Amino acid sequence: MGRNTIRIVIILATISVLGILLIQFFFLKNTADLNETRFHDVATQALKNVARHLIEYNNKTTGRKTNTNIIEVDQISNNYYVVNVNDEISPSLLEHFLIKEFKKYNLSLDFEYAIYDCNSKKMVYGISLKGKNEALHRETIQSSKKAGCDSDEEFFEDHYRAKVEKKICPLPVSKKYTYYFGVYFPNRSKYYSNNIHTWYVVNGILFIVILFFSYTLYILVKQRKLSEIQKNFINNLTHEFKTPIASIDLSARVLADPAIIQQPKRLEKYSGIISEQTQRLSIQIEKVLQMASIEKKKLQLEKQEIELPEFLKKCVGEFENSQSGDHYTIEVSIPPVPVRIQADPFHFCNVIYNILDNAFKYSYDKPEIKIRVERDQDHVEISFTDHGIGIPKQYRKQIFDRFFRIPTGNVHNVKGFGLGLDYVKKIIEGHGWKIRVSDNLPKGSIFAIIIPE
Repeated sequence: MGRNTIRIVIILATISVLGILLIQFFFLKNTADLNETRFHDVATQALKNVARHLIEYNNKTTGRKTNTNIIEVDQISNNYYVVNVNDEISPSLLEHFLIKEFKKYNLSLDFEYAIYDCNSKKMVYGISLKGKNEALHRETIQSSKKAGCDSDEEFFEDHYRAKVEKKICPLPVSKKYTYYFGVYFPNRSKYYSNNIHTWYVVNGILFIVILFFSYTLYILVKQRKLSEIQKNFINNLTHEFKTPIASIDLSARVLADPAIIQQPKRLEKYSGIISEQTQRLSIQIEKVLQMASIEKKKLQLEKQEIELPEFLKKCVGEFENSQSGDHYTIEVSIPPVPVRIQADPFHFCNVIYNILDNAFKYSYDKPEIKIRVERDQDHVEISFTDHGIGIPKQYRKQIFDRFFRIPTGNVHNVKGFGLGLDYVKKIIEGHGWKIRVSDNLPKGSIFAIIIPE
């Protein structure tokens, strides 16, 4: 699958997922709005019925003829309503009718009711009914029948008159009416959750699907990246092996000429080429084998105490012996006091070799490297400073990724597979150390190994 195809698939898939989420969002919003409207309509109708029952009861018992057309229901806040009755309100009857009407309209919510008191100009009673409305209503109806009352309203009036305590409550008052009551729903959200519970389940399933979809896209992109890395690795491997093999082949054909024995200098030159290119191949193969070995089994370090200054000089000397020519300088600066650390000699020396090799490859002029050892109170720091081309800030974390090489377009003037710094990082982390990369102004880089003591 090509890069453009993957990009198109990801864009279309992202648009599809966003479209589904937007549709779901608007659907849920519409459902919430409908529930809001439905609750308001149901609550308003139930409260109007309560007010009508109160007026009719008062008209029947007192002989008055209060008009039920004056009933008004105002929504003061999201969960607080006031109802104009313009007549006397009995708290016991109010409670009875509220329970009755709420049950009729299936409003199974906790609520608190209060009545406006003209004398104190406050809302009074403030009786809260929580979760026992239906049971209380059923119990009272049965008691009214046993008592022989003509109606449950009469029983409520007689039964509750002495039990209702008049007290001021903090519910808001309304300046619009004189004889009214208020009803407050403290847990109104339950009404919505009960109605959209199914859609919560659907959203949960959709969310899981989106997670799997996102993971699939992640795997797809990762596989594509791995494919590109593998392709670049094979190209680099071919390029790295092709040149020394061609040089060895050419030198071997020259040495196959019997007349070469008569030209000692030429014989020495081509035999040297074979030796040099063979060593180059061996180094590259060793790098690949090192990384394969680390991947195949868990890294096991054989740590021992190392005298750091002497060890650095030894590793630097071995590195210098592997280089041809004298067009470079390596300066080692060490403190006058002994510095001892715990490290695996073999892998630690390879780390030093790889950092130096990296500095050489990316120094187009005469390589100049300074190695400095500094000891602090709680750590030892080994810094490798070069004057090469430097490392752009955006690539400083990626350079430690396997096979990664800083993009240079179609220019392949720097040899390598992108394995050296990956190996360095694994060994550093295996020791419990840290590595830091920074600029060496005006040009170059500084690799610093921090070793806790």
